Amino acid sequence: MRKRIYRSFIWLILPCVLIPAVILSMLFHDGAKQHELAIVREHASLMSDLLNSGVSGEFHFSDYSNMSPEATRMTIIAPDGTVLLDSRTSADRMENHADRQEIIQALQNGTGESLRYSDTLRAEMYYYAVKLNDGNILRVSRAVGGLVDYFAVALPVVAAVTILILIIANYAVHRLTERIIAPIRDVNLDNGNIDVYDELAPYITKIDHQKNDIRTNMEELSDRAYTIEAITGNMKEGLILIDSNGLVLIANNSAREVFGENIEQLNIIHICRDESFQNAVKQCIEGKNTELQMERGDKIYTVYFSPVFSGETTRGSVILLHDATERNIAEKQRREFSANVSHELKTPLTTISALSEMIERGMAQDIDIKSFAGRITEQSGRLLVLIDDIIRLSEFDEGRANKDNTVFDLWELAESVINALRDNTENVEIELTGERFKISANHRMIDELLFNLIDNGVKYNSYNGKVTVELTRDDNGMCKIVVSDTGIGIPEQNQPHVFERFYRVDKSRSKKTGGTGLGLSIVKHITEYYNGSLELTSTEGEGTTVTCCLGIRD
Repeated sequence: MRKRIYRSFIWLILPCVLIPAVILSMLFHDGAKQHELAIVREHASLMSDLLNSGVSGEFHFSDYSNMSPEATRMTIIAPDGTVLLDSRTSADRMENHADRQEIIQALQNGTGESLRYSDTLRAEMYYYAVKLNDGNILRVSRAVGGLVDYFAVALPVVAAVTILILIIANYAVHRLTERIIAPIRDVNLDNGNIDVYDELAPYITKIDHQKNDIRTNMEELSDRAYTIEAITGNMKEGLILIDSNGLVLIANNSAREVFGENIEQLNIIHICRDESFQNAVKQCIEGKNTELQMERGDKIYTVYFSPVFSGETTRGSVILLHDATERNIAEKQRREFSANVSHELKTPLTTISALSEMIERGMAQDIDIKSFAGRITEQSGRLLVLIDDIIRLSEFDEGRANKDNTVFDLWELAESVINALRDNTENVEIELTGERFKISANHRMIDELLFNLIDNGVKYNSYNGKVTVELTRDDNGMCKIVVSDTGIGIPEQNQPHVFERFYRVDKSRSKKTGGTGLGLSIVKHITEYYNGSLELTSTEGEGTTVTCCLGIRD
């Protein structure tokens, strides 16, 4: 705007300066020209007076050249147009002047004048003629300077004055432009200052209202963007938005964890080279909803591809990555659990069914019936224990574990468990150490935890081995149970799996001892229920130590 105002003033000033300069030059030229014509007329009048006074016989034109300006010329012409005398050249060499306008006017009126261009002298000439008393004509002529000549003389002065005026005008225009722009430039819409030209006040007010509307909209958009970013940023699912060319526009934190940090503005085909993934992207861009499972590292993802339409045109796609690792692991565990349960239930049921059938059909002798009944009782008991353990795990899985807490002495509970196990073992020593304290917890859960830990220590111990049970509190006052044995130990490669369901390190020994393979899994669930931690250390052939820290205070 400043430049436009400045240029407008300049274009206004230039004609105002240049046109007067040209007009003044023309007036100067006209004045100078009239002055020269007046000089010629004065010379003609002077010379005619001298000639009419009777000095014509004594006057020679050579004398005139000494008294008149060099540019002035005198000629005496007879009434018939014959040139009698000339101050510049010989008269006999000059043509007849009877047809000259100034001569004709002088013969008729006494004086005559003419202004015309001379081809001989190549200049504009002014001729003034006066009729003498003797009837002859005195003509005085002089070359008149042209407009260009006068401009050439006046140009330096005119140019200097014009430049000076333009400099002054430029400074004035600059100051004036600044004064015009200042109120507009200094408008401060942030503090409500709209003190500006009255003509601009409505526009400034409207701009101020629009600015407030824009600020409100921007705040709303910012809040929405923040909300969306907060939601997508905290989503466990990976979210990627791509355009119709496959360029990644948006990716949340979960997606970056899968594909890398700097994936925005990259093409999706460069981020994941998996062929099935790329095919799914192409189908989605073509407008088809697609779904697939993809492995990435040690995780399994279910990936959903959804096209984004604008009318009937696909403008982009939304890719959602759902971490299905736990679900797949749970599904795998469920299948394994079902298979293991079927196997574990089938073994005692097969035995019970076979023995019962033999008794029913009379195939068993009387002496064997008692033995068969004992085995049926044994397998039934094993079956009941297995079913009870399965029910307990099911309660933990479904969150139906008994949450009723009571206050009891942990030492007394550990003693009762140890005494119950001592009745069934003779070659393993069980020792209880530590400190006596009370806890508030589910009595049955802690009983199961102690029983399974100590029972495992007894079952997998060596002959004349020892199991040590230590009860303490840690630095935070939490309950800590440490069960150590001097048994066969667990190979290092098997240690990460000992708390899995139906996992047995020595399957042959488990069958002899009647274990279900669910004891340590129950221990793990009880520990997790109390926000605790489990730690197992073992050396093959030397023994095993299980440290269980429960989030229980007295």
